[in-house]
Amino acid sequence: MGALSAAALSSARKQIRSSIRSVLPSVAYRSGISRAIAPRYRGRGVIFLLHSVVDDDTFYPEELLRCPAGRLDWTLRYLKANNVEIVSLDDAVARLSTPDTRPFAVFTFDDGYADNLTRALPVMERHNAPFVVYVTTGMVTGEIDAWWLGLAELIRVTDRVEVAGRRFDCASRAAKRRTLLAIEALTQTECAALPAVRDVIKAHGISCQALARREGLSQDQLRELARHPLVTIGAHTTTHINLAQASAAAAEKEMRLNRAFLEQALQRPVTHFAYPFGHGDACGPREAALAKSSGFHSAVTSRHGCLFPAHLDHLHELPREPLFAKDNAASLQCKLNGFYRAVRSRLGDPIATMSSAS
Repeated sequence: MGALSAAALSSARKQIRSSIRSVLPSVAYRSGISRAIAPRYRGRGVIFLLHSVVDDDTFYPEELLRCPAGRLDWTLRYLKANNVEIVSLDDAVARLSTPDTRPFAVFTFDDGYADNLTRALPVMERHNAPFVVYVTTGMVTGEIDAWWLGLAELIRVTDRVEVAGRRFDCASRAAKRRTLLAIEALTQTECAALPAVRDVIKAHGISCQALARREGLSQDQLRELARHPLVTIGAHTTTHINLAQASAAAAEKEMRLNRAFLEQALQRPVTHFAYPFGHGDACGPREAALAKSSGFHSAVTSRHGCLFPAHLDHLHELPREPLFAKDNAASLQCKLNGFYRAVRSRLGDPIATMSSAS
């Protein structure tokens, strides 16, 4: 089979998998499968994972990181209408030891985007909904290597991108979204891809540091956000590295210095932590032990799953469900019912921890 045919076959397979993933929640919801597995997988509540909140009419290629303000508002209204209470992370942990509590949801935002203050907070205020913002030091100082922001900007302003010998046509919005996902996947499978991405971004005159300064909270904004009674500030490392790929000393330093920076800026304790990336290749039992020894009361991953009383013994391995711009009633119910955990674990252990199946 020729190279072109192999590439076309690979692309077709990816499109089929994407199509299956897009219709799976609807099928599970309408068929009753989601409700059927709920008694085993639903748990007491769920932690939602978000990043940036944007205006409804703006376009970003990185739609998985950007939640329109209107969609966030709809989600909060939907949860309340379905008797799901929005609580703080501390309250959620406390409720794990209390029987017969209402289903609950916790909202968390990673990285430290300025729009968590300017766009997310007004929505959360309307619903009196508490939330956590996990802040990376480099997003505040502008010193982070935010290559993902640079890649998204590159794809947004160009119609063709070439990385590591591969050419991507991205003239339409749909093509831009596909290109971003394809290149991000490439950086996870080929060691040379990420340096190549950085080179292409630089060649187009895009500064990732400037984008981080534009997108990230300033110190004044961070303090303003932290003063709000609905907000908890958590830690998210100094430079947003993959902790599992770093030495234990380097990973511990990332946690310790980030916490020290935030506590110095806010003049208050910072006791909650989120692992960058959060998947199985980015954090594991070693990182959980480091987070615990660093004094954090809890730490969250990006593993699928709901919260159970058993998580009281695994407070540094808490699962989260991502909240996306395209989420609807079907996909949201699937997340509340633990459906994605059931799928990923192949109907295995409903309690997601770092030692259990992904």
